[in-house]
Amino acid sequence: MPMLLPYVPRMGPLIILFGISLSIVISVSYIYSVQVGSGLSVVARNALDAESFAGRIPHECVDPYKIPGYMYTAEGKEETRWIPFYPSFFDLPDLPETEYPHPEDRGDILLDNRTVDDAILNTAPVPWFRMLQQYYNYLKRVNETNESSQPEPELTESDEFIRDHMSWVKNRRILLMGDSLDRNQLQYLCEDLGLQFVEEGGKHLTKQTTAYCHVPHVNITFVQWHIAGMYTYRPDWWWMPMKVVSFEDRYKEIFEPVSMPRVIGASGSGPDLILLQSGLWDQVAFLSGAHNQRMQALPEEERTRFVIGRPKEPLTIDQLRFVSKRFIKFVEFMKDVFGDNVPMMYRSLTVRKEGKDEDAGILSIDRMLRSLVTTRFDMEIFDWSRLAYGAVHEYKDFIHFTRGRMSLLFSDMLLHYLFRASGGVEVEGVVKKWPQEVTVNNLKANWNMCHDYLVDTTNR
Repeated sequence: MPMLLPYVPRMGPLIILFGISLSIVISVSYIYSVQVGSGLSVVARNALDAESFAGRIPHECVDPYKIPGYMYTAEGKEETRWIPFYPSFFDLPDLPETEYPHPEDRGDILLDNRTVDDAILNTAPVPWFRMLQQYYNYLKRVNETNESSQPEPELTESDEFIRDHMSWVKNRRILLMGDSLDRNQLQYLCEDLGLQFVEEGGKHLTKQTTAYCHVPHVNITFVQWHIAGMYTYRPDWWWMPMKVVSFEDRYKEIFEPVSMPRVIGASGSGPDLILLQSGLWDQVAFLSGAHNQRMQALPEEERTRFVIGRPKEPLTIDQLRFVSKRFIKFVEFMKDVFGDNVPMMYRSLTVRKEGKDEDAGILSIDRMLRSLVTTRFDMEIFDWSRLAYGAVHEYKDFIHFTRGRMSLLFSDMLLHYLFRASGGVEVEGVVKKWPQEVTVNNLKANWNMCHDYLVDTTNR
């Protein structure tokens, strides 16, 4: 895998932030700057000194993935970035094409240049997954050099930057509790690192059990537990080859005996971040149960097998009540297992490649769970699905995404929230504070610094 250069804390032309309604005052200073092989500048500087964003949220607490933005997709998928529309975007200089009246000799207004100026690109969130790729490759080279008893090669400035600033990602555990969407994203993350993706489940092994990706040298492990919806038992009509359905039984018979050592790790600590969700399987279970009931009323020769289709009706209110009550127990169960120190986020639900009214059921669950987790559990939302909405060319089938731009965005977001849980602070694409060794494991304290500003349902 080629070495990717970090974009993170590089600094393009200073963006002027004047004329905002609250007269935000800007102060920018440099901490350090190094040059990397491609000529790109790697810069970390003090973040904006303004006290708040839009008069409500401190700049240090703005979540770039919750802000409306632009999905920048260059020719190389590795360059995919989410560019939030900060106030600075609206204070950029006028384009010549905005002149009125339109000069007759200027030609048509096309604006078809697909590149993005550094002044705009530099405000995008740090591409943390690319930083992890570099860090892993660096540690791998060091380890190979040590094993061969050869002198260590001279470090490039990029290597030095990675070595000095990415150690916070070491010895981490991230747990994803969800469905095949989460499993796929974890598999893509693993493949992008050139590593082996492993599915395991003991005597219950199917794709719908557990999976993991361990990054050696860095000692970070990503684990996925497949949640088979909120049903309390396995009906005879269940459509998948699994014997254990309820999350209580799956934890007891699969997750704890098979996968817990990977979630906790040799140090005895972890996980450091949890994403959880349910919804797609709940919707399909209700449809499968209804289909079975209809079939029982027909002669045996007229009965058909259940096929996962594309429903065009929302769920009933009682179905939503059922999911909500079971999801409350699910979250409480996991809090009892892992305690309150671990940041826990709701991973919002994705929709089909061609949605509209076909997504009514899943959107009903998602809207209900957004309200539930924020009001009942004071939980933040990992809203990758909202950013990926409409990226129809990134699907590999009617519901699952392929390995590509949206999967890289998922990986960037995952590490963005781990960075914050580790005590890091990022403001408008710039690292203001790196995680410190003495505080890197104070997950709850680090998370709570901005938590109250970021609990938002963000309706769909």
